[in-house]
Amino acid sequence: MTVHSKTVIIVGAGVAGLAAADALAKHPSFHVTLLEARDRIGGRVYTQRNTIDPTLPSNAKIPVSCHSVPIDVGASWIHGVDNSNPLLQLTKEGHCEYVHTDSSIMFLEPGQPAESLEDSDHIWAVVWDILDEAQEYAAEHRDTISDQTSFQEWLTNYLEEKQSHDPEGENYMSEKDKKLVPCLAMYWADENAIPLDKVSLKYMDAEKIFPGDHSIVTNGFDRVVKVISKNLNRTRVLLEHVVHKIEYNETFVKVSTNNGSFTADVVLVAVPLGVLKANDITFSPPLPEQKQLAIERLGFGTMFKIVLYFKECFWPKDKHFINFLPTEIVVTSKPDPKLTGHLNSKQVEALTTYMRDLANYSSLIPLYNAPMLIGYATNRSAELMEQLTDEEAMEVYVCQLSHYYDELIQDPERYRPIKCFLTRWHSDPFAHGSYTSIPVGAHLSDIEAFEIPVGARSYASLSSVDETEAVTSGNVNDDHKATVSSLDDPSTGCVFFAGEHTSSGSFASVHGAIMSGRLAAAKISDQ
Repeated sequence: MTVHSKTVIIVGAGVAGLAAADALAKHPSFHVTLLEARDRIGGRVYTQRNTIDPTLPSNAKIPVSCHSVPIDVGASWIHGVDNSNPLLQLTKEGHCEYVHTDSSIMFLEPGQPAESLEDSDHIWAVVWDILDEAQEYAAEHRDTISDQTSFQEWLTNYLEEKQSHDPEGENYMSEKDKKLVPCLAMYWADENAIPLDKVSLKYMDAEKIFPGDHSIVTNGFDRVVKVISKNLNRTRVLLEHVVHKIEYNETFVKVSTNNGSFTADVVLVAVPLGVLKANDITFSPPLPEQKQLAIERLGFGTMFKIVLYFKECFWPKDKHFINFLPTEIVVTSKPDPKLTGHLNSKQVEALTTYMRDLANYSSLIPLYNAPMLIGYATNRSAELMEQLTDEEAMEVYVCQLSHYYDELIQDPERYRPIKCFLTRWHSDPFAHGSYTSIPVGAHLSDIEAFEIPVGARSYASLSSVDETEAVTSGNVNDDHKATVSSLDDPSTGCVFFAGEHTSSGSFASVHGAIMSGRLAAAKISDQ
C-alpha cells in the first residue's frame, strides 16, 4: 500500500500543540511545522528558576535552598494523582516531585485571630457538601435549568430555605454558617477564574476530575514540557513566529506570520482561547457560525500570582494555605485608611476589590522551608493587579496582610518582603488570560464544537501548490482567488483545533490540553 506524505502546521507550542506534535512525530509520513509566537515552548506551562538575586543583603534570613526554588508562573498542579490521568505518566517520566496540600488557616475579620481548626474544618465541610449538591442538582435537572441561571442565584435560594432557630429541625443551618458559606463558595470562582454570578449552574458538573489527590509539583512543571517535547527532532519548530492569518480551501491551507507565510495540507490551531476571543488570528473564510459563537460565549478568566520573598516567616509554618474571607468592614466601606494612606488610587482600588473577594495565599514554608508566600487573585482583582507595577502590587499585598498580621506594622524592617515576582497572563498578548470556564449563556456544546475540523467549499480553485513544497516559507500565488465558504467537515476538514478549551470534561487543565492535542493528532492521522 502506498503511504502518502502529509504536511501539517501546528500553531502554538503550548502543551496541546506539543502533545499533537509528539503524536504525529511517530508517523514518518507526516511532515510537521510547529509555529510558536514566544521565544520558548510550553505556553502557559512556564517555570522560573533562580529568581532570587544572590546579591541580596547577607543578613537576609533566606535559606540557601530558597535560591533554587522553582516558581511555576502558570500551571503547577496535578488534578487527580491517578494512573488514569495522562499527565501522571509524564510527571513520572520527568521525575516530577509533588506534594498533596490540605492544611489551611482561615481569618474572618481583620484584627481577629484565625478560626480554630475545628471551626474551619466544619465550615469547609459544609461548603464542599453544598458544592456537591449543586453539581448533583445540575446533573439531575440539566434539561430544565435555564442557561442564564447562575450558581450564585441557586446558592442564594438554597440558603434562604435554611432555618436557624431550631438545631433539631429540618433544613437547619446556623446563622454563622449561612453568613460564611457565600464567602467560602468564592473558592469555586477562584479555582475556575469566573465570578460566582457568572458560573453556569446548568454545567456545574461539566468538568470531570480524575480520582486521587490534588497535588502541587515542587520541582518545576517545566519537566512535563521537556518530556513531551523530547521526540521532536523531526519536527520543524519555529519560535517568534506570530500567526495573524489562516486561509484555507479545498486544496491547502496558508498560514501567515510576522516572519513569512507557510502552506500545508492541514493546520492545527492550538492557541489559547483568549487569542481566539481577541481575534488576533483572522480566518479566511470565517469560521462556521457555531464555532464563532463558541469562542464568543465561553469564558476565559485570569489567575494572577504574586510571589513574595520575606526575610523571616511570621505566619504558621505548618500550613499550606492562608484564607482571608471578604469582610463586612471592607464590603460596606474600604480598607483601613490608617494602612492605606501611602497607596495611590489604583492601588486602593485593587486592594479594595481584592479584600472583597476570598483572598488566599500558599505558603512555601512546608514545601521548601523558605519564607515565601504566593498570593492569588482572579477576575477583576487579577486585572487590577496586573495594571500595577511590581512594587505597587507588592505594597497592595503587604497592606492586605497588615490588616491581619501586626508584625508587618510593628517591625517592617524585619518582616516586610524584600522582593516579589508576579504574573501577567491577562495582558500577555499570546494568552489574554489563564483558562476556560462555562459561564451563564454558554453551553457544553460550545466546547464540543471544536471537536469537528473545519473544511471549505469553493466555487473555483486557488492556484495549486507544488506537492514537493507543501510546507514552505514564502508567498502563495493568489491570482485566482475564489469564493470560499467554511463548514464543519469531519471527513475532509483541514482546520483542526486543540487546547484545554476544546476538551469537554477536562477544560481548564493541563491534562485536558494534553488529551486534546493527542485526539487532534489521531483525527489528522485517520483522515
